[in-house]
Amino acid sequence: MVFATEEEGYAFYMQYARAAGFGSKKHKNKAMSRVYACSRQGSSEFYKEAEKRKRGKMSKRIGCMASVKLKLRGKEWFYERVELEHNHTLNPDPCEVKHMRSHKNKHPVMMDYVDGLQHSGVSPNATVNVLTELHGDYGHMLMNARDLENRRAANLRKEQVDDVKKLVTFFNECRAQNPKFYSDIDYDSEGVVKNIFWSHASCQANYAEFKDVVTFDTTYRSNFYRMPLGMFVGSNHHLQNVIFGFALVGDETEETFEWVFRTFQRCMEGKDPICILTDQDQAMANAIRRVFLETIHRLCRWHMLNKHTVELNKLYYLHKGLEEKLLTAVNHPLTPLEFENAWKEMVTEHGLQNDPTLRGLYEHRASWIAAYFKGIFCGTMTSTQRSESTNRMVKRYHVDKSTPLHMFARRMYQMLQRRKDDEGLETVYSQDPPDTKTNYHLEHQLGRIYTRAVFKKYQDAYFAATSFRTKKVDTCNFLVYYGREGPTFSWSQHEFKVVCNEEEEKYTCECRGWEHTGLLCPHLIIVLINEQIQKIPSQYVLRRYSRNAHIDLPYDRNDTVQTGPDGSSLSCRNSDLLSEAFATVQAGRRSTVAYKRAMTVLKELRKQLEEIPADEMPVRGEPATHDEDGHLGTVLKAPPKSKTKGSRTEAGAEQIIGARGPKLCTRLCGNCGLFEGHNAATCTRRQQTFAVGGSSAGRGRGRGRGRGRGRGRGRNEKGKGVMRARRRLLDDVEEEDEDEDEQEKDYEAASETSCESDDSD
Repeated sequence: MVFATEEEGYAFYMQYARAAGFGSKKHKNKAMSRVYACSRQGSSEFYKEAEKRKRGKMSKRIGCMASVKLKLRGKEWFYERVELEHNHTLNPDPCEVKHMRSHKNKHPVMMDYVDGLQHSGVSPNATVNVLTELHGDYGHMLMNARDLENRRAANLRKEQVDDVKKLVTFFNECRAQNPKFYSDIDYDSEGVVKNIFWSHASCQANYAEFKDVVTFDTTYRSNFYRMPLGMFVGSNHHLQNVIFGFALVGDETEETFEWVFRTFQRCMEGKDPICILTDQDQAMANAIRRVFLETIHRLCRWHMLNKHTVELNKLYYLHKGLEEKLLTAVNHPLTPLEFENAWKEMVTEHGLQNDPTLRGLYEHRASWIAAYFKGIFCGTMTSTQRSESTNRMVKRYHVDKSTPLHMFARRMYQMLQRRKDDEGLETVYSQDPPDTKTNYHLEHQLGRIYTRAVFKKYQDAYFAATSFRTKKVDTCNFLVYYGREGPTFSWSQHEFKVVCNEEEEKYTCECRGWEHTGLLCPHLIIVLINEQIQKIPSQYVLRRYSRNAHIDLPYDRNDTVQTGPDGSSLSCRNSDLLSEAFATVQAGRRSTVAYKRAMTVLKELRKQLEEIPADEMPVRGEPATHDEDGHLGTVLKAPPKSKTKGSRTEAGAEQIIGARGPKLCTRLCGNCGLFEGHNAATCTRRQQTFAVGGSSAGRGRGRGRGRGRGRGRGRNEKGKGVMRARRRLLDDVEEEDEDEDEQEKDYEAASETSCESDDSD
């Protein structure tokens, strides 16, 4: 048999080996010949019998002589020698062949496809299902789940090499696509990275439109170096989360937070937010006070209560009704005076004036109680819930604790694109005619202006307004009170003063709901309905809630260039090619003739396409070597494992398994019945008990004879515990020892008698 190339000869032998059911290898490689042999040829000296191995895996080499010799004659290759006899069993079953190393499908294109699935966060089981669908059957897929796991581990090790260098390269690529991209890396004198901040052009565009309220929170276990992730998050006109910037910090000290906030301030051209919400972190609060001079700092209401969960639960248990009164005092008061009266009434009733937990919450009341912020615009945000929900989404769908820095930055960019896609979907839906519930002209006006999500908020407030009644004081002043029976509080006012002046276009409510959220409150809506106000002035409809919330910016808000020189989209090219490729595969696998024809055409087409040079994508900024941050002169090094404020060990220190400190020995061993700091699995007396109590077959681990299940820890039917069984076992041991001593004495006496008789003889 003659072959035009060496590859064709080797492919033929591989096809034969796959059909016969044995692995192959390239044994010898000379100038004019090649020798391909069975993978079980020869012997191995590495696996020694006395050597301790971690896995019980031996060498499969048993001296098999099956091989072929491929020789070059002129311009053709032919088999000069063929040896087909094997000294072992063959395995032609496809489910067995796929586990042989030489027959695993490691084609570069297929491996790139697998890498793409793994980089996209597809689970191993889902990856196997996709590959099974591509190969037509699981048995024909020439790789297994273990191969996919090994591939992922190898890729992860490869990605962690030159991690910081790859991160800087990615930042330069983003800056080349859009010069508005901003990044900064803080490092020490030795070039070790300390903190990282970056913000894409779309993030800065969102900040220019929705910068009034920002939440900032840190989350852990999101990257390989354990660097806490901090994100500046806001809310857009669809009430969706928008991200303004990312920060990876080495620690959570005051100096680090100050660097992050000042970098964020420079990125946003010195424009500070109106209000920023964080958790109760003193280092963060001090940094905000020094950087954002005009910004109002609020603490997250949920964090304030959650921080004292243990202490509050004890108080709730001791004082019935305290929980309801505390939450009512926190959420319901409309003015600071109402809150202070409600708090005083609560602590006096339960005698908790000197309780340290409640006193600490009261001292920080101006930072987290909503009654103190009624006149400050906070949108619809009262906590850092938006940051926390974004953090949860990041860790659930995009990154984990093994993600290197450059892959982390790329995953964050992918998340931004998904958020942008969600915004586009909601924008399209908001163009539909509004689903109005009444013929009220004001509702139709707001339905045409507001986005769908905000208009739903107005409809909810309209429904709540129907529970209120109004009393007209004079021409422009009204009193609004709750018209249905409900809970009343001695500290709460039950009438709200509403001003409705149509001539001066002045509409205000004592609850200050519009000033706080930018949306009409139910008290004001019921007055507008009763006074038949058909149109509300434009100053009471904020642009940030309208369909036209986006403003014209002096830069492109798109992060990348998506079109080629001919104006076609790269995504359209990928979509069209994938559609044709999948259709070709489905048509080509139906018959042998179609398969051969498809393979011939595809190979020829691939050669032609590889000769065509790639298009140069246009860039809108400097080339990728642009050194805006001044990092090219410094060799940056990967950061050490960070120590967060919640960790109890130093970075790099040996981890402690189990409880810290000396053992208290409060748990009863289910085997010996002693309080000595061990359990039935680690009991040193377990083997002795098994020897005395009989065979352990059919019983649980560490369970003595006669002890039943399901009676609680260490308890028998009479509730006497396991001490009685232990004493019985120890008595049995002592009796056996006495029997052995008596047997030894009898044996010695018999021996002495025998010796005396021998001497007499």
